[in-house]
Amino acid sequence: MTFRTPEQYLESLRDGRRVYSGGELIDDLTTHPRTRARAAKQADAFSAFHDERREIFVQEDPETGEEVDRFMVAPRNAEDLLARARAIDFGMRYGGPSFGSDAILSLRWVAPELAKHNPQYYENIETAFREARQNNHTMSIVMSDTKGDRSLHPSQQGDPDLYVRKVDENADGIVIRGMKAHITGAGFADQLIVLPTKRMRDDEPEYSIACMVPPNAPGVRMVERWDYDDVSRFDHPLAYEGIGGECFVWFDDVFVPHNRVFQNGENELAGPIAYALGLWQRYSAMCYKKPTLEILAGAAALAAEYLGIEKAGHIQDKLFEFAITASSIDAFIHAAAVSCEVRDGVAIPNETITNVGKYTFASKYHDLVKHLLDISGAIVSTAPMEADYRHEDLHGAFDKYLASGHGDDGQERLRLWNLIRDLGADAMGGHKAVLALHAEGSLSAQKMMTMRGYDFESAKQYVRELAGITPPLGKYAPVPPAL
Repeated sequence: MTFRTPEQYLESLRDGRRVYSGGELIDDLTTHPRTRARAAKQADAFSAFHDERREIFVQEDPETGEEVDRFMVAPRNAEDLLARARAIDFGMRYGGPSFGSDAILSLRWVAPELAKHNPQYYENIETAFREARQNNHTMSIVMSDTKGDRSLHPSQQGDPDLYVRKVDENADGIVIRGMKAHITGAGFADQLIVLPTKRMRDDEPEYSIACMVPPNAPGVRMVERWDYDDVSRFDHPLAYEGIGGECFVWFDDVFVPHNRVFQNGENELAGPIAYALGLWQRYSAMCYKKPTLEILAGAAALAAEYLGIEKAGHIQDKLFEFAITASSIDAFIHAAAVSCEVRDGVAIPNETITNVGKYTFASKYHDLVKHLLDISGAIVSTAPMEADYRHEDLHGAFDKYLASGHGDDGQERLRLWNLIRDLGADAMGGHKAVLALHAEGSLSAQKMMTMRGYDFESAKQYVRELAGITPPLGKYAPVPPAL
């Protein structure tokens, strides 16, 4: 296959898609001040197929022997999962292609179950997966509904459109209506993979819909979250390319042909689809959170060093928290891959370990940010902006008074404070704080899946045997302690 170039990707964004931001319809995502930085960043991902990064992101298609995007090939074993993990990690650090293929991998996992209800679903999924590989496409996972009153089921809402639903169907396809929320990368994707947010009740088949929609389809409108316009990279070393890229995606009676439908009213399939996606997203999340933890740890250690407090006992205690959390996530990534289960030719990361890993990150993240801000001090919030720092009347004074007094100037330390502000004390930091809790599922979701996966029955039986409540089972059963 031929990998697209950055220029070809940017041109593909000029396809008539309707993206709004800051109260206006963006006429060209590639040139508008509010979106061009993100468009350029997305385009750079395609450079990775043509430069020295290609060895990380390109692999052989097991079906055709062609070179394809690694993220568009279902992992077959632990080695493939670890290669995928390394690619996600590398891409977060140095730029690389989107790994929004979690949606297709999830559908590929449950495709045999879908085929029991309609063989066409299996064929549609395989076709979508194959076309994505061949066309070098990016995908956005479109799952979360706006949900209205969360104590009510979709069909009980005051407005039936608060969950995306099918409103019409004919021999050619279906028509969907509603809005999905918090959708990463939708405005810049080649395809939107629409999935049900949860299992629906038996009387709610119109809400059990999974399908693929191009972002320029008639009736699709996307609203990009607020973001910086043009900002200084000096002031915002992390946020200058954009903070998030999440969208609201509005389906205003959008037609979807039957060959792009993966589920159409089968309520019992919505649960497995949502479950599969949650697992894949959480494994990917561990992989892309690993560099985030390294940034937090490195910033904390460097701030302590710059301030001359790195040997203080209470600082060492805080740095230990960064070290143990980052090391734990690395261990979870490897353990979940090594203990994977192969189902229908697809290697599935260990479900319990994956959920424990994602929970560990999400539950620790805010404490780590607090430690980082505590170590760094108030200057993270009060440091001068670049325009003031570089002003001819002020530059010399700032270099003198922001320095350590050991022969350096103030710029090096100011650059670090700016990065830390992005991480935890500005718009990007707030956005990341919310993402840590809610992206890829809430803490409650990970708790539920961990409780579901842990074998309490075996643990109870082990204790019964140790306590002498029941006879030991088998040759190697434990011997009860003497009384």
